[in-house]
Formats: sequence, C-alpha cells, structure tokens
Amino acid sequence: MEFSRERRLKARLAGDRRGDLYPHSLQFYLQPPTENISLAEFENFAIDRLKLLKLVENLGVSYVKGSEEYKSKLGHELRKLKFPYRVLAEDDYDARRKDHISHFILRLAYCQSEDLRRWFIQQEIDLFRYRFNELTDVLVQKFLKYVNLSYEAISEEVKEKLSVQLLNSTPGLSGAKVEELVFYKVPLPDAMDLFRVRRVYLLNGIAYVPHTDIIAIVLNNYRIKLSKALATKRFYPEKQ
Repeated sequence: MEFSRERRLKARLAGDRRGDLYPHSLQFYLQPPTENISLAEFENFAIDRLKLLKLVENLGVSYVKGSEEYKSKLGHELRKLKFPYRVLAEDDYDARRKDHISHFILRLAYCQSEDLRRWFIQQEIDLFRYRFNELTDVLVQKFLKYVNLSYEAISEEVKEKLSVQLLNSTPGLSGAKVEELVFYKVPLPDAMDLFRVRRVYLLNGIAYVPHTDIIAIVLNNYRIKLSKALATKRFYPEKQ
C-alpha cells in the first residue's frame, strides 16, 4: 500500500501509531523500512540524501567541522531538504521517515565497492556527529537508552566526590567545567581509545567519560555497525 503525505496525516489523526517507529530524530539504522513506496518517492529520497551527503563532504573540506558556520550551513540544508533537524520537534514524522528510508536506499547503492563504502560511511558519520552534538544532555541519555548503550550518567553527589580525580584525568577541564559537564559510566572495553591517550578516569573497570567525549564512543559504535552491514550487504540484523 502506498501512502501520500495527506493519507499518512489522516492515518495519524485517526490514531495510527506508525510514528512510534521513529521516537528519536537520531538512530543507528538497524531496522530497514518495510513499507512500500512509489518509484517517484524512491527516486526523490535517493536524490535528496545524496545531495545532503555531498554537502556534508563539501562543508567538511571548506570549514572546520563543528564550527558555527559549518553547523549553520548544514542545518539550513537539512531544513531545505526536509530532513530531521529539530530534535524536539513533535511533528516531523515525515522528515524522520524520509531520513530512515533514504539512508537504506543509498546503502543499497554504496555497498558495491570498498571506495563507495568508505565514502558513504564517512559522510554518514559526519552527519551523525552534527546531529548528536545538537542534543541536550537529557536527550543524549534518552538516545543512549534508545540504542541500547547502557552508559549511565553519574549523579551530582558522585561527581562531587570524584571531582579531583575527574579534573586530573580529563585534559582541558577546569574545576568549574567539571561541575557543568555530565559524566557517563562506560565499560573500559568501550572506552579504550580514550583510556590509551589518558583522557578518562578509570575506577574498577569503569571509565568516567565526559559529555564532550562520549560522542567518540557513540560514533565508533555506529561506525562498526554500519561498516559491518555494508561489508556483508546485510539490511536486517543478524539473528542472535
């Protein structure tokens, strides 16, 4: 069955729960889409996703990733192409649907060779980084739970107790900055890259990772999943 935008809106007003498929503007794309879409929509989604990823590539060359100008231009393009850009928006089901379907369409095209896979992964990683960095601390915790990354944020009481250790083991932080940041408890195997360069405090096999560095761990997790899916040309999760 094919759904136009108007029919999807009517379905939701009638109590349809398909919006629950996309509870978050950010995802790891673990479940491929199962609905039928028209050939015209398939083509438009593919074209817009490719435009977006090429823009991500060009901005990464022209500007410092994460700079205000970089974020401004990328945010503008997301709005222009009608992809999710406001993490708190409640009325962006169509944008989230487009984001989900278009990712898998391009995945089909870019899994054919190592060079194509490498290009696709890099642009998707950069896009993911931008979106993740737009999340508030509260939404980061919700997202981690959504993708089954059990990284618990420590309480203010624990942070105060460990403030000296956190300050001494996290380069570039002042005492005031430690108070402002959220720290997450991450199993050592997931934080090895940060541990090797002495960027985290380690206690009983748990790394205490600041919000500013949690992105590195999340990105690595996403990269592994996406690389494996592209290399094996799998679009459904492997059965456990």
